[in-house]
Amino acid sequence: MASAASGRFVRVAHAISHHKAFRGAAIAVLGGSVALSLAIGCGNQYRPVVTPIQPTGPAPLPTADIVVVSQPGFTPVLGGTVACSGTTYVEPSILTMINFAGDSVDVQANGGYGPLTFSLEPGGANMYAPNCDGTLTTAQATTTSLLTKFVQNSTLLPGSQPTNTLFVNGNLYVTEPGLHGPDCLTTNCVAQMTGSPEALKQEIPVAPSVINLVGFSAGQRLYAISQGNSNGGNLAWGDCANPAAVAVNGEADAIETTTNTVSARLPLGVCPVYGFQTLDERRAFVMNRGSGTVTVINSELNAIDAAHPTITVGAGPVHADYYLTGQLLVTANYDSNSISIIDVSLDAFGNDSSTFGKVLATVPVGLHPVEVSVLQDGSRVYVANQGDIAGGVPGSVSIVNLTNYSVQKTIALTSNPHAIASVYNYPIGKVYVASQNSPFLTIIRTDTDIVSATPEMQGNIVEMRVNAQYPGQSKPGSRNYQTESRAVGSGAP
Repeated sequence: MASAASGRFVRVAHAISHHKAFRGAAIAVLGGSVALSLAIGCGNQYRPVVTPIQPTGPAPLPTADIVVVSQPGFTPVLGGTVACSGTTYVEPSILTMINFAGDSVDVQANGGYGPLTFSLEPGGANMYAPNCDGTLTTAQATTTSLLTKFVQNSTLLPGSQPTNTLFVNGNLYVTEPGLHGPDCLTTNCVAQMTGSPEALKQEIPVAPSVINLVGFSAGQRLYAISQGNSNGGNLAWGDCANPAAVAVNGEADAIETTTNTVSARLPLGVCPVYGFQTLDERRAFVMNRGSGTVTVINSELNAIDAAHPTITVGAGPVHADYYLTGQLLVTANYDSNSISIIDVSLDAFGNDSSTFGKVLATVPVGLHPVEVSVLQDGSRVYVANQGDIAGGVPGSVSIVNLTNYSVQKTIALTSNPHAIASVYNYPIGKVYVASQNSPFLTIIRTDTDIVSATPEMQGNIVEMRVNAQYPGQSKPGSRNYQTESRAVGSGAP
């Protein structure tokens, strides 16, 4: 009986509720008619706010600017080496920012005299350019602050010959291969600088013929890459311009950014010219042009990787880029006219995977590949082939498919490129190519793989970097391409 009564109660309650809802709806309709009549007869009345439904579509294009440093009156010597010795520049360099969306110049400012290269902070806030006259130029790489009046210049110690810079853990580090100062009479130094303008805080002695710096922007450690070593292997500046004649191994000196002291000295191959550190700070890779190898540094242990100390690639590796999602390293093998695609994946515990170090493919490309840029959708690699400056042979760009490891297109150039970088966001991306013997920046659209624009700079282009924030990154600014500088010369084409 209780169950039947409960059932009848539920049915009655449902009927009452349905009746009330029907009456409410009818009243609402009636009330709407009355309100409409009143609105017509009584002027403007309150109307409900309607929130429009936004259309869906691809993610917005990344915030990106292309930073270019050019020098009026600059002509590189054969092989691409910056002409500093005996050269006096009567005009300052030009710092230019180009907008990604419109391929147009946003802002320009005057820089230092005879810049060799430049680096960017991870978020692109500042750029640092070492100059032929031994000074360092600092400028804010933003469209609102890149003004000549804000550009600052710092003077280093006499004879320092600054070549490359890297900003790590709040400090700026500058390679100084010259002999100078009480701490660096018999060796080279890395200058640690702070302040605004940047001022020398201390000199850190490292191995002879220091060429570059490798590190991650937020890391506690960076590596000074030297072409000589601390065991008596002392090279003269420029010896690695002919790497086949060099038998001395290089060295990586680990510099702790909290104490600015060297914590380890790690052996490298012959004529190391460039290094790259992964964003997780677990591995650093150094290109040894003279050995045809890549040295693997376990950054967590601050030691050469035990399982895979070196990876053999094509002859003359001089540059590399990294595909983040697929954990692939791509090297530009200058002396064998090829690129190598390498599996550098780690397991969940940060150890080398079972396939770590495997060269998945070696792909023939154009003459003398000098830099590579991997699209971060993992589809293609764009290769800047320098050609033959001495023989008057212009360069090209090879587009390599990362699925079948083949060249799908080659774009001919009229100059000899030395730098390439990319910004990608579906369905469009752009690749930027710069040449030291040309004032024109070549821009390639990745949806069509054709040259879409060639804006002209004031003077030949010394160096180019892309300042891009990529959507979805856990560390804002960490996908800023080529934060490390890369001065040509001493075996780095």
